[in-house]
Amino acid sequence: MEKPVTPVLLGIDPESWDNQLDNVEKWFEQLQLIQASFRQFAEQTAEKIKEEHIKAEVLSIAKKAKVHEQKIGELYEAIGRATSSTSKMAGELAGKLNSPLADLKGLLGGAHGYWKDLHQLMILNLNALSAFAMAEQLGLALGIMEIPEIVFPILNEKQKNHLLLQEYSLETGAVAVLYNKDFG
Repeated sequence: MEKPVTPVLLGIDPESWDNQLDNVEKWFEQLQLIQASFRQFAEQTAEKIKEEHIKAEVLSIAKKAKVHEQKIGELYEAIGRATSSTSKMAGELAGKLNSPLADLKGLLGGAHGYWKDLHQLMILNLNALSAFAMAEQLGLALGIMEIPEIVFPILNEKQKNHLLLQEYSLETGAVAVLYNKDFG
C-alpha cells in the first residue's frame, strides 16, 4: 500500500474520518460486485452473438470491463484499504444469474435470440456506470483526488459502451421481435 490517507476535511476527528472511509469501503464492495457482474455477463453475451461486428465490440467491452474491475483495487488503495475478494465472487455469481432474467424479459416481450442479452447488458452497464460515478463523488466529497482521477476515464468508456450497446440493442431488437430470430 502507498501513503496512508489523512483527513483533509476541516473539523473532523480521526474516528469520524475512519467511519467515512468505512462507508466508502462498503461502497467499493458494492461497486466491485456490480462491475464483476457486468463483466461476467458481457463475456457470456459475447459467446451467444453470431454477427461478427457486434460480437467483436461486445468482446472489446468485456475486455475493458476486466480492466475497470482491476482499477477498483486502486480505489481501495486510495483510501488505504485492502480489496475485497468476496464481492468479486458474488458479482460473478450475479452475472450468471442475469441470464435467466434476460430470458424472462425476452419471453414476456416476445423477443427471441441474443437481443435480450444485449438489452440486459445495456442495463447492467448503466448500473456499473452509476456505481463508478458515485465512487467519483465520494472521492470529491472527501477530498481524495486519486479517486476521481482513477474513475473519470472509466466513466468516459462506460458512456461510450452505453451508446454502443443501446445502438446494438435497437438494431437487433427489431429483427428479434418482428422475425423471431437473431440479427445477422
